Amino acid sequence: MLFELIKAILIGIIASAPIGPVSLLVMQKTFCHGRMAGFAAGIGSAIVDTLYAVASLFAFMLVQGFFSRHASWILILGGLLVAGVGWLMLRRKPMEVKQTDDTSKTKAIQYALQAAGCALANPGALAYMFGLVALFRLDIGNAVSPVWLVVVFVLIGALAWWFSFAYAADKLRNAFNVTTLNRVNKIAGYAVIAFGAALVLRGFFIL
Repeated sequence: MLFELIKAILIGIIASAPIGPVSLLVMQKTFCHGRMAGFAAGIGSAIVDTLYAVASLFAFMLVQGFFSRHASWILILGGLLVAGVGWLMLRRKPMEVKQTDDTSKTKAIQYALQAAGCALANPGALAYMFGLVALFRLDIGNAVSPVWLVVVFVLIGALAWWFSFAYAADKLRNAFNVTTLNRVNKIAGYAVIAFGAALVLRGFFIL
């Protein structure tokens, strides 16, 4: 069982690691509001990754068929959602992009929901999770490795990655002043919008 749980943790880490709109969002929240704000955004992505792991373990054929039939609209709507998050990042006024570690519960939930929206908007992440589950060949569904325990360890792996990512970004932000942080915020916002636009274009391409 230990070997299967180690593989589950690795799946959670590897699923979270690719650079994309969620990574940029977590970095921006960390730079502007501190480590816990970035980690709160990471939690939203980790939850979505875990849901994708559940889908991969329980309903591969069903979910794969649904995404195949509606791939174009999922890409278009998802791309618009991602671009919307980027637009909100750009709208933030310079005085609001100062370094502050004051992250309320409401703000933490808001950051988590933004990251979850970005993660859900990328159907490629689900396919990526399918591939990881198939690659690691998890032996689950028995008394030794119950599914619920494997899913928990996937979540632990994802959370570990995002905490480490936010911690590293928090250490890096100490070298930046407010002007630099505003530049980072704008670059991240435009990059997230670009990710969303790419998804929309891909969706129209396969219509």
